[in-house]
Amino acid sequence: MNIDFHGFLLDVRGAALIWLGLIAIGAAPFVAMAVSARRRRGRALPRPPRRLRSRRESAAARQAELCRYAEEVAVAAGRAAVTAERRRAEWAAVSRTQEAAWRAYDEAAEAALRAIQAEAFGIPDTPSTVDEMAARRRYLERSAMAAYRRGDLTVEQFGDVLAGRDGWDARRHPFEQETRLLVARRDRLRRACETLSEVEGAAWRAAEVAVAAKHSLDAEALAAALRVREAASRPRPARRPVRGVRPMPAWDSDTAPIPRVVLT
Repeated sequence: MNIDFHGFLLDVRGAALIWLGLIAIGAAPFVAMAVSARRRRGRALPRPPRRLRSRRESAAARQAELCRYAEEVAVAAGRAAVTAERRRAEWAAVSRTQEAAWRAYDEAAEAALRAIQAEAFGIPDTPSTVDEMAARRRYLERSAMAAYRRGDLTVEQFGDVLAGRDGWDARRHPFEQETRLLVARRDRLRRACETLSEVEGAAWRAAEVAVAAKHSLDAEALAAALRVREAASRPRPARRPVRGVRPMPAWDSDTAPIPRVVLT
């Protein structure tokens, strides 16, 4: 019996190639379905929990920041209210002092005017005796000391009186000396009133600035509180529903179509 081994090998190789081709063609539909199902499952998967956690943490941090800012602004508004009230009290005190100083000035100006007008009737001549001269000097020194203690004379002016400088002369009549002291008091009160007017203006401007700052901080505190309330009442975004993944259809050898292979 003669066997053609060469032909037998060729038949075996051809049969193997045919079976491999049949297996590849039959597995192709299942590979395609598996890839498609995997793609659908990838699209249906929810967002990563890390991203969702970071968003929640960001929202919580923003809420905490809004609350902290609202508390700080509220504290600043309270302090501004206290400052505004203190500035107003300071201005009121300066205003009362200024009014009292102007009343004192009006009284001093009226007294000085009466004394100046009285000098028009004539002043007695200089003293003729030593005792009268000493009496006038003692009177001037006592009057100047009292005026200095009241603040009507400065240290320099009081020194001028004792030394007989700047027109002060102990030989003059006490009425004339008293008139000059009244004029000095009037001038001192006039300067004090002018200074108090400047202080009162500065206190008024400071009070106005403090009140404006209070109103601004009150408005900002109200806006911050509203932002906190809106952020607290804002609904949280609902979680994205997870779509169910369809299971891969089971392959049934009885119903699955078998690709047709045409051998040439």
